[in-house]
Amino acid sequence: MTVNESPVWFITGCSTGLGRALATAVLGHGHRAVVTARDPRQVADVVAGHTDRALALALDVTDKDRVAEAVGTAGARRTSTFATYGRQPGDPARASEAIIGAVAAEEPPLRLLLGKAAYDIAQARLDSLRTAFDTWREVTLGADYPVAAS
Repeated sequence: MTVNESPVWFITGCSTGLGRALATAVLGHGHRAVVTARDPRQVADVVAGHTDRALALALDVTDKDRVAEAVGTAGARRTSTFATYGRQPGDPARASEAIIGAVAAEEPPLRLLLGKAAYDIAQARLDSLRTAFDTWREVTLGADYPVAAS
């Protein structure tokens, strides 16, 4: 894969944690990346040696106006994310490798759970959905057109 054929990753929060580990891993795999942090000097070491494939940019995702301009409204989800910001379980380096592997897969997943906590939360949510679906099964199926008698 040549540099021009490699994916371009836009990674936020690269000064620490998962963002930094993901940027390091992505560049290590030979991909191109836009590596962002509030202060791009904090990621100079991440992009060093990758000047042909890496671009360090200033981006403060906590600046609501800038986020709104870049990706539209952040919404309530952003607020709830801050409740656990920086305290998520798991190894950022291993999560980074998992993300890269999923993106490179022949059939990448539409959703990727990272870690046991994420898996357990998703399973609990699926159980809750299954119960709700079963509870409302007759109403759901009753919304179809009646089957014509033959």
